[in-house]
Amino acid sequence: MSDKTLLWGPYRPNVYVGMRPRVPKGVMMGLSWFGANDYRQIREVRHQCVIEDDMGKFGWTEYDPRLGGKGVIEDKNLDLTMNIKLVKGGGGENWALQIHGVPKDPMAINTLMLYTGVEGKNDVMMLKTAKKSAEFVEDHDLELVGNCESLGGVFLMDVKESGKSINKHLVLPKLKDQRRDPSRTHHVSLVVPYENMWKAKDIFQVLLEENTRSLENITQLREIHPAEISQLVNPGMEGGNMHLVEKTFVGSFEISVIFNMMDTKDPIRVEDIDRRSEAVSKAIREKFAAKMQLSKPFNNGEYAEFGEEFLSQLMGGIGYFYGNQMVDRKANLDEPGVALKGKPEGPYSLFSCVPSRTFFPRGFYWDEGFQLIPVLNYDPDLALEILKSWFSLIDSDGWIAREQILGPEARSRVPKEYVAQNPNIANPPTMMMLFSEILDLANSQQGSGIGLSGARLGAKQAALGKENPELGEIGANSVGADSQVSMGDVYLKDTELLGKYAREIYPKLQRHYEWFRRTQKAETDEIGKNCKHKEELYRWKGRSEDHCLPSGLDDYPRCPMDSPEMDVDLMSWMAVMARSISSIAKLLGRTEDFHKYTKQLNDICENIEDCFWSPQNESYADLTLDDDDEETFECRQGYVTLMPFVHRLIPASSSHLLKVIKDIRNPDKLWSPYGIRSLSKDDVYFHTGEDYWRGHIWININYLVLDALRYYGQHPDTSKEVKTLASEVYAELRKNIVQNVYNEYKRTGNAWEQYNEKTGRGQRTRHFLGWTSLVVMMLKMPAEI
Repeated sequence: MSDKTLLWGPYRPNVYVGMRPRVPKGVMMGLSWFGANDYRQIREVRHQCVIEDDMGKFGWTEYDPRLGGKGVIEDKNLDLTMNIKLVKGGGGENWALQIHGVPKDPMAINTLMLYTGVEGKNDVMMLKTAKKSAEFVEDHDLELVGNCESLGGVFLMDVKESGKSINKHLVLPKLKDQRRDPSRTHHVSLVVPYENMWKAKDIFQVLLEENTRSLENITQLREIHPAEISQLVNPGMEGGNMHLVEKTFVGSFEISVIFNMMDTKDPIRVEDIDRRSEAVSKAIREKFAAKMQLSKPFNNGEYAEFGEEFLSQLMGGIGYFYGNQMVDRKANLDEPGVALKGKPEGPYSLFSCVPSRTFFPRGFYWDEGFQLIPVLNYDPDLALEILKSWFSLIDSDGWIAREQILGPEARSRVPKEYVAQNPNIANPPTMMMLFSEILDLANSQQGSGIGLSGARLGAKQAALGKENPELGEIGANSVGADSQVSMGDVYLKDTELLGKYAREIYPKLQRHYEWFRRTQKAETDEIGKNCKHKEELYRWKGRSEDHCLPSGLDDYPRCPMDSPEMDVDLMSWMAVMARSISSIAKLLGRTEDFHKYTKQLNDICENIEDCFWSPQNESYADLTLDDDDEETFECRQGYVTLMPFVHRLIPASSSHLLKVIKDIRNPDKLWSPYGIRSLSKDDVYFHTGEDYWRGHIWININYLVLDALRYYGQHPDTSKEVKTLASEVYAELRKNIVQNVYNEYKRTGNAWEQYNEKTGRGQRTRHFLGWTSLVVMMLKMPAEI
């Protein structure tokens, strides 16, 4: 696809305010700020999204990656609220970002430091505006001009004080150094290696340290206002690839950063931003209402606003990452306590959602499949673009690293012991499942095989609609009820286009599937002897005594490390993968492959029923050996033992089904008033140790539970008792989860990583949209089945 609606975005999710294009070496822009009322404040520069800043609410309240949106940052420590508007033009190649700040104290002093730079070796960027001195521009507005090869030519970036009627600059009665006048707009140009450009805050602080070094003693420092000592002084560089712009305001303020390609047909002007922004808001509301039709009792304005914000926050966390990753291909994972020591490989690029901008601002393999479910429902083409980016990382062996830590900026946010990745460590394969759903969805809409017959011609043009003058050229993708809803549906309408990609990626997906089968194969010498299909037995590789990171359920209690094991959750995921690849093969007309993968699916499911059901516990369980080297079950009821159920692998006529649903509804086991517990209340490991996946509630698995209850509650072959119980549990669980997540959002302004099973309170990582945004899909689910 050639449209540029997804070219630019806030694709730096680890910073509060930042823009970059979806190309390896483009133009980077960001913002940092601090209070300048005292010396303590100027040491607390805000830039990266970190928990230590103790922000209130922050992020996008409404956002569409193709259009822009509105956001807010509530800086509690500074008592400062910043409202942000993002609009696009020129079909997506132009953009404008407006920041409007309102401090609680009308006399509060706040300093903004905006930075921008070009990353390409042959790219250039220079100040076009005249300077009054080495430090100051002539007025408060300035314009930069540059050339960026990856963006295709010359661009202009304007930094304007759009709030001239409210902006007040700090005028000090006496200055120690005229170069540090806070009433002026400061500009500094630097030569910075492109791989260090993300360190803008560090660079800024180094420059400020130079200011203090020029003072003779602490007495002099006390005589100088903090706002003066924190002003940029030109270090003498000219014509650098990075530019810093500093402004200091008293009270409310508003600035706009406007980026236009030189030869654009749809330039954005500062006076257009408000009008364009309102058109974007209207378009987003219309699209959300059409795509995410909410069901009772949540089909009202307050829950619609809640759902739109959660989806906006999820998509506002989409990032573009580029750089090397650290890989250890030699470590023996069977050695206890093995430490990975990586060597750089790459560079690679990735377009991905992130679980949390504050704590996990990078791509996670198993998170992504969950995160893309709401995106798929809102904008299928966007979901597919992200999937394509992930699938491009499949290497010659079929491996994708479970964490994508690309480049120094991403690595700066990860503890060293977790940076290196190993090509024998897996993660639940959620994305292949999602890709097969995209193909199924397109196939059902067209009523024919993917790309095998009569794809409707002109689907792309039909989806793009007519130009909306309020949105500019980007409105070609966004206006009117019909075309706005169609935006992002090109691949679903043009099955030839989707089929072409499916055929291209199919060999890679096969290789990825075979990598799982090869690397996660269980050893069957001591256990699994009674299983009919020994070639379809699996265990997670790369776990430790206390953690099984590959499973995604980190500290969930597993089999003893000194015994062989076979893992029922991995068995279930392998069945999901076999089902997905067989579905893709069928849709592509690969009959022989379809039969092969279907047999593998059936064999795995037969093994699960025959070998992983514990009659004593009346539950699915892992397999291991006891102290007498006899085969036994390691049954820790919870998310692991629910995997055959949540993935709809249990035969509808099975007697196991009713027992599983009863355990889900049992308050002494898995049921809580706020969702399904991760570990049974009666388990000896309940709320012990790290207590991460040992009892509290996670939204991703609860979503799968709801989906499975709905499936079995409507299945023609389930018993009346199963149908009745599944329907009752489904309706109650959906309501409980949504209401609790909503209540916590209203109380705290945040989505949370997990929810306390006793109180419902959000806990662990704050601002965890990731798979917690699946609550948006729960809003859309039917009230009853």
